[in-house]
Amino acid sequence: MTSAVDTSSEPLPPLYDRWIRSLLGGNIPRESRATCDHCAMLPDSSEATNSSRHFFQPSTKCCTYVPDLANFLVGGTLSDTDPQAEFGKRSLLKRMAEGIAVTPLGVGQSPLFSLVYNHAEDAFGVARGLRCPHYLESEEKCGVWRQRNATCSTWFCKHVRGNTGYQFWRKSLHPLLGEVERQLAWWCVLRFDLPQDQLRLLYEQKHQEQNYSVNNEAIDNQVDPKIYARLWGDWLGREGEFFIRCGEWVNGLDWSDVSQICGSQVRALAQLTVNAYKELTSDEVPAKLQIGAMELVQISRDCARVSTYSRYDPIDMPYYIIELLSYFEANSTEEALQQIEAEKGIRLDQPLVRKLVDFGLLKRAG
Repeated sequence: MTSAVDTSSEPLPPLYDRWIRSLLGGNIPRESRATCDHCAMLPDSSEATNSSRHFFQPSTKCCTYVPDLANFLVGGTLSDTDPQAEFGKRSLLKRMAEGIAVTPLGVGQSPLFSLVYNHAEDAFGVARGLRCPHYLESEEKCGVWRQRNATCSTWFCKHVRGNTGYQFWRKSLHPLLGEVERQLAWWCVLRFDLPQDQLRLLYEQKHQEQNYSVNNEAIDNQVDPKIYARLWGDWLGREGEFFIRCGEWVNGLDWSDVSQICGSQVRALAQLTVNAYKELTSDEVPAKLQIGAMELVQISRDCARVSTYSRYDPIDMPYYIIELLSYFEANSTEEALQQIEAEKGIRLDQPLVRKLVDFGLLKRAG
């Protein structure tokens, strides 16, 4: 969001960046094909009527999602002294004042939003009614950028390495950070030594959220004041102070602390993330390949547009390349390359084969 961002590595929120650098031992390559300042999902004049591509609205972009902000992320925003965080702080205080889905675990989605979001087809990136309350339209910026959650930190419409990038960000790092958020939010709550009836009510409320239960109050976006008071107990009226203390506790943790606190599931997800990172930063081509799954999107004179890992990132492939994929089914990679050269007079170089693997047109056999 600022010119001071390190362009050699994809920026995570400061807290997560510190933890994940410690885990991975290196920089995460930037996803330069998906940027907030120049949205890749907006059509240019030549694409405005292109029905074969899915576009977002300029007034929403991908910010048609209300983030679940764990208590320590809320606290981090409330205590952020950076002037650029002021809008995010005000929008978060507004959500807290409304009280909807505001619990000691953090500030979450309203049950009504969750229900609509999870059942709305083709609304993502388009429907203004789903737009994030922390989105600053006048500057096209995220107000809670420095404290954004796991989902917002790891979602990209397009990946430089195609499915390889997707597997790292969405299938590995996203579940890791999401589980860390859930575990640390409860860890913070337990440090306050809340009364047992308050703790049980908080657990029951969280379980109800996960099942998208909607009652009369939820439909009208209202909060039962009695239940809200029971959820907060002695901290009623001091919610901001509660969240700030959570932020201070978590900000003092390094990755080894997080791994120990969050338990075996986080350690397993961390191992998967490390393995996905090795794949993301490797140019190795598997010794045996086979044809991957793809969906035909559009046919033109010289190429076919196909969708593999994501409908947001179709790829245009010349017909002659598609015809060569079958050579990899019954041969090793090197044998296939040699046979293609002998029969077709074409030598596919390593970067092109790697791209075919990254975008899922070819995949590791087995």
